[in-house]
Amino acid sequence: MNGLEMIIILILIVAVFASIAGWLNTKLLLKDLAEVKEKLGIEEKEENNGLFIKNDLDN
Repeated sequence: MNGLEMIIILILIVAVFASIAGWLNTKLLLKDLAEVKEKLGIEEKEENNGLFIKNDLDN
């Protein structure tokens, strides 16, 4: 392996760890947000049902 291949591999490894850290951070933020919403008495709305088409701005 030459130097360029090593640099590319290291960049990919760092990118994988950064994406995992970002995913964990998002999970923690959503958990904290749920706790705050519970303390404030804000209820969850389930209008969306996971469909992105309802939020499509082109229509």
